[in-house]
Amino acid sequence: MLFLVSLISFLSSSISPVASSPKTSLTIDIQNIRSQKGSVYIALFKPDSGFPEGNPVEGKKADIKGSNAQTTFSIEPGEYAVAVFHDENGNGILDKRIFGMPKEPYGFSNNFRPRLSAPKFKDCQFSVGTSGRTISIKLE
Repeated sequence: MLFLVSLISFLSSSISPVASSPKTSLTIDIQNIRSQKGSVYIALFKPDSGFPEGNPVEGKKADIKGSNAQTTFSIEPGEYAVAVFHDENGNGILDKRIFGMPKEPYGFSNNFRPRLSAPKFKDCQFSVGTSGRTISIKLE
C-alpha cells in the first residue's frame, strides 16, 4: 500500500501542465489581383493535412485593396504551405473548368505553378521560425 501511495505522489508531482507553444506571426501578401469583385480566400496547411484540398489548420477571407490583399495568422513555428484563390463571383468556392482546372485566379506558397495536377505539400512548403515570416503569393 505504501508503494501505491508513493507512486501516486511521484506521478502527481512529476506531471506538469502542458505549456502551449509560443505563437509567432505569418503575414501573407497576395498580389496580382485583377478584379475588385469578390474576396480572396487563404488556406493554411501543415504537413499531412491534405494539401491543397484537405482540411487546413486555419483559413481566412481577406478583403481586396487595389491589386493586393493581406492577412496575418498567429501560429506556432513550423512547416506550412498555403493555397489561395480569388472568389470573383462571391459564391464561396473555387469554380473549376472541365477536368478540374480552376476558372478563378489562384496561387500557392513559393509561387509554385502546377502543370497537370495539384501541387504536393513539399512543392509549396516553407518554414516559419519564432521571429515570424512574411510571404508573397502572386495569383495566376
